[in-house]
Amino acid sequence: MEIKEFSRVMAREVSDKLGEGVQIECTEVLKNNGVVYHALTIRKQGQNVAPTIYIDHMLEKYNRGTMLMSLVDDVVGMYNQCAPAADTKVDFFDDFSVVSKHLFFKAVNYKKNEKKLENVPVKRVLDLALVPLALFEHPSLGSGTIIIENSHLDIWEITEEELWENVIENAPGFQQVKIKGIMDVLEKMTGMPAPIPGGGDELCGIYVISNKEECLGAATIFYPDVLKGLSEDFESDIFVIPSSIHECIVIPDTFLGLDVEYLRRIIHEVNVTTVADEEILSDNLYKYDRDSDRLFIVKEA
Repeated sequence: MEIKEFSRVMAREVSDKLGEGVQIECTEVLKNNGVVYHALTIRKQGQNVAPTIYIDHMLEKYNRGTMLMSLVDDVVGMYNQCAPAADTKVDFFDDFSVVSKHLFFKAVNYKKNEKKLENVPVKRVLDLALVPLALFEHPSLGSGTIIIENSHLDIWEITEEELWENVIENAPGFQQVKIKGIMDVLEKMTGMPAPIPGGGDELCGIYVISNKEECLGAATIFYPDVLKGLSEDFESDIFVIPSSIHECIVIPDTFLGLDVEYLRRIIHEVNVTTVADEEILSDNLYKYDRDSDRLFIVKEA
């Protein structure tokens, strides 16, 4: 069964289960890098908040033999668990003085997300776009992130410049930068102890930069003075490898005679074979020049 037919069947069966007073819509949700997820949006009559339940993985289960009604029961259970109360209000997002305390940003590939970002006040940096976000925590709805759109600026009666002043000021404290040696990362991934006492960071010379949540943390390289501070510690310029939207790898350019073309090939191969499509940041290699305080794309030789 194809996903669109599966969506229609699931919507019909879930509707029968939930009964009257509930509207179910089959939706396609455009995610990062043009990746499309399929979902059921379930809205109670008279409410402006509607849970969205993704079903792509359920189609995989169905095609492997899981009974349809078992999947329907899963959707109904998820909906009952997250359905908002009748008196749920979301007007907290209308007050910029409240929202401004929860602002940060992520970095994404601009070309891969150009359509999705049409109505978003992004900042363009090289081949990337910095996207303003707000983290919300609601007693009924839980927590999540909201992409700031141009329509929000109209509601708040602020300019794009005022928005980004608040974003840049708030982000480093709200989503703090976290820098780890590559040996620590490998130890965490493999469960094996680092071969050199202390992780071998000084010898290795390679670091991973993200935020403390290790989610959407590649943007931290654009925090004020982060790359500048690292270059001063290294006493050299820095190569920046865009590992994913969640993190970047930084290497001093004095490190063991780096082969730049090899690094470029590795970035492309890892993106093709290892990184999830929606988490790819860029195929480019970046370099930070400490004398000019500038980040640029390393061009082919």
